[in-house]
Amino acid sequence: MLATIEFDSIKTRLIIIIAVCLLGMLVLVGNQIYNSNRLIILNTQSKQLLNLSNELLQLRRHEKDFLLRLEPKYVEQFKDRADSFSQKINQIQPVFAKLGDTDPLFDELSFSFAQYRSQFFSLVTLQTQIGLDENSGFQGRFREATHSLEKQLQRLNQTDLQVLLLQMRRSEKDFLLRKHMDYVERETLIYQQLSLAISQSNQLNVQQQQSLLNTYQHSFLQLVKAYQTIGLDHTLGLQGQFREQAHTLEAQLTSVNNQLAVLITDAEEQVERISLLIMTITSLALIILLIKSYITFQRAFLNFVMFFYRCKREYQHMDGKKLGFSEFKYLATIANEMIDARCDIERQLQAAHKHIAELEKVNDDSIKAQ
Repeated sequence: MLATIEFDSIKTRLIIIIAVCLLGMLVLVGNQIYNSNRLIILNTQSKQLLNLSNELLQLRRHEKDFLLRLEPKYVEQFKDRADSFSQKINQIQPVFAKLGDTDPLFDELSFSFAQYRSQFFSLVTLQTQIGLDENSGFQGRFREATHSLEKQLQRLNQTDLQVLLLQMRRSEKDFLLRKHMDYVERETLIYQQLSLAISQSNQLNVQQQQSLLNTYQHSFLQLVKAYQTIGLDHTLGLQGQFREQAHTLEAQLTSVNNQLAVLITDAEEQVERISLLIMTITSLALIILLIKSYITFQRAFLNFVMFFYRCKREYQHMDGKKLGFSEFKYLATIANEMIDARCDIERQLQAAHKHIAELEKVNDDSIKAQ
């Protein structure tokens, strides 16, 4: 009974209303803080993905700089940038693992990048074998051999052989410039003619000339084979493979970024839904409490008005069960006690008047008897 009275009191009702307001605000603020932090993390990861895309563009730039200029410094820059790219993937992967099922995407991304990196360094190795300039690798060897052969032919005044040598070198230059296998076939044909012409000459240094020519041809064919492995254009060989691998990397980064964008959109919608739900529940609770309190107040005041109206004429007790709030019930109890006290006083007053009237009658009778 005490618990019911305390719950039905105005004080308790006001405390409940305040508590509902505070609880709703606290839950709303907590939801905003939690989801805001989550959105901050998501946007941070989005920026890191953007940085990864920029890193990939830088890698492609170093790759193309090396292919264009054949300078080792671009390989070092590529290596440093590739190490940074791998570290960033390893750093953001655990964060993404907490946000959603992105492990397969990152596994594919890591594998594709490892393939791209490996293919580029394979290309660098082959290009180094070919020669980073005209004096190194296969180019340096066949250039040195052909220069020695050219000097001997000039010294011995072997004009016909010199013409064949120049034609052979022209085919070599055409291949290096245009990367067409037709020039290799033409160079091979001229090589055979030159080799036959040298063997039929009557010079004492035929074997030396033949050795220089064979060295030239062997180095040139090794160069051709290396270029075929690298790719005679950007769509073939290693060039085509790591170019395709780079495009795959870009597509995978885009896929991860799209999935992250979906997570960000879902998180934003979740914030809106939860915030709306909290505000709706809080508003409904407050509306119900206020309406119920208003009805209880209205009923209690109507009962008090009727009580005082009837009390003036009928001395009727007030029914405390109809008042709602315990404070009003307490007032009703006091009012009922006042009515009972007034009724007792009036009864005592009537009894006193009756007793006085009886005494006056006795006195009157005594006076008459005398």
